[in-house]
Amino acid sequence: MENQSNEAPVAAAAAAEVSSTTQPAEPTKRSLRVLTWKKIQEGKVGIGFNGIFNRIPAFVDADKAAALLIQEEEFKKAQHIKVNIDRALHDFKELSMLANKAVYLPSTRDSPALCLKVDVPADATDDQKKEALRVQDIQKFRSEIGLDSNLKLDLVVIGSVVVSRDGYRIGRGNGFADLDIGLLIELGVITPETAIVTIVHDVQVVDTLPVNLFQKYDTPVDIIVTPTEVIRVSKRLPRPSGVFWELLSERRLKILPVLQQLKEQLEKSGKKITLKEEDTDIEQHQNSRRRRGPLRRRFQRGNPGRTTSQTDNEQQGDNGQKRTPRRKGRFINRRRRTNKSEGDQSGVEVGVKSEDRKFDEGGAGERRPKKKNRPHRDFCVKLTNLTRDIRVKDLKTELRKRECNPLSITWKGHFGKCFLHFGNRNGAPSTQDDVDKVLKSLNDLSLTITTGGGESAPAAGAEEPPAESANAPMQTKTINVNVELLKFGVKKNAGGNTSAGEGGNANVNGEDGSATNVGEGGASRIESVDTTTV
Repeated sequence: MENQSNEAPVAAAAAAEVSSTTQPAEPTKRSLRVLTWKKIQEGKVGIGFNGIFNRIPAFVDADKAAALLIQEEEFKKAQHIKVNIDRALHDFKELSMLANKAVYLPSTRDSPALCLKVDVPADATDDQKKEALRVQDIQKFRSEIGLDSNLKLDLVVIGSVVVSRDGYRIGRGNGFADLDIGLLIELGVITPETAIVTIVHDVQVVDTLPVNLFQKYDTPVDIIVTPTEVIRVSKRLPRPSGVFWELLSERRLKILPVLQQLKEQLEKSGKKITLKEEDTDIEQHQNSRRRRGPLRRRFQRGNPGRTTSQTDNEQQGDNGQKRTPRRKGRFINRRRRTNKSEGDQSGVEVGVKSEDRKFDEGGAGERRPKKKNRPHRDFCVKLTNLTRDIRVKDLKTELRKRECNPLSITWKGHFGKCFLHFGNRNGAPSTQDDVDKVLKSLNDLSLTITTGGGESAPAAGAEEPPAESANAPMQTKTINVNVELLKFGVKKNAGGNTSAGEGGNANVNGEDGSATNVGEGGASRIESVDTTTV
């Protein structure tokens, strides 16, 4: 009854506190987050512009807060400590490792593990222990803790955006931290004896928060540690009883395989689990479009990079205003398209920049990202002794006759050379015979071209011929092309000469016209040549 009587004045005070900036009808979790982020930014206690808004903020003097926490009895008695991966908690993780505590980290989203244990050798130095925390590869210094483990945590340290002195906590808004705590409670990893601690800056601590904002799945804290003080909650608030399956959608279970695995185990044991029928979960970073431009353009309108969450939508209801969609670019890319006289339409890539830009049918210039599944090009063949009369379609025609099909062609005809790139779209490794097959098809390579008569267009990048040569009689000439194999990762000798047996470069058609065998060199990886007709 006492809490209910104080609920109205607490809500009114919070509304008056945030009305000067956000002016909501009632304080929401979102408005309290924004207010706190602005306090951190204006007080210049945050670390980095991108390390404040829409996340657990990183702040100065976090090492001082960590030093205070390790002096508490809860830390000294603890053997198994789980720490979230927020940047503000990194100093505490290092101190825990140096104190020879068993440190556990959250597992990755696509992992079926409950958490990850940081494993270091017993005789590891302090620098090696710190390095073990910085490793991103979970296969190194990490061991997965499954659902069937008998782990009991003594201390759990999480980050917060806003926290009150009576133990209420507001996170970044995506709900994953609360869901992780509920999962650990469901499995008995977090017991009533486990202390839940948060490390925040002093400006993130308020006296009270509106009680009506918090639901049964929200996680309270027992101890609040700042760079200047340690705040102990006088009366522990109720913790979540476990995982509330009726609030989860099928899609959320697919995002977290560990939940799906737990659901299957419970159903096998006879428990009936009902999920939320309507998928109302709103994930962050829905817009997959790659952001471009400087940061000042990215955040100059509205709230800085605001993202929504399920709790925000529940609190805003029908009063929430829809955000205006971002306007498309006003400037149309007017890059000149390649015409038929500059390249053949056979599908071979001419130059590495030919696929950088595509234009839609409406004519709007919109940059499309490069293909992510572009096949790896592991070796190429350099063609030299090209004249300015040669066009790229003359080379393509000759290559098709010889059944030589590169992945792409980098054409530099105005410099008298070009590069044929080879690789494999399927990813199967190749042998030296495949490389020899390519070189054999290019043996005695020569191009027959017709000049004069005013019919042939100049090569791409070549200068316009003089007017008097436009009416010159038609002439047919044959040009011998030099072929040189290049393997990626092989450097030329200081003198400029290369050896096929030592490095992997080989002249097939040299100036003397003789063929040279390719050595088995190579530290570079070579995959099979894709012979699909281009």
